[in-house]
Amino acid sequence: MTMLFLILQGVNVVASGKRRQVDAHWKRGMSYLKMGWNWIRLAITQQLKIPVHRFLFNDPDPQPAFASKRQQEDALKREFTVLSRFPAS
Repeated sequence: MTMLFLILQGVNVVASGKRRQVDAHWKRGMSYLKMGWNWIRLAITQQLKIPVHRFLFNDPDPQPAFASKRQQEDALKREFTVLSRFPAS
């Protein structure tokens, strides 16, 4: 339950545009779990209200993080082919 709570917090931090408050270098690939944990720590130290979110969004990640620039470039080059039937082997 704790992991789900922290992941929900991390997702909502990104959705609300507050990612920079918990992850100054957001392109390094910090997980939603870690962002949620950082947000809870920040909220406790600054005595902020901690909202309870019950649902994950079904939207694509608005600011996807990649481990490296090469990984990001490879993701942009990826192509998919739709097969109408399976090739004979």
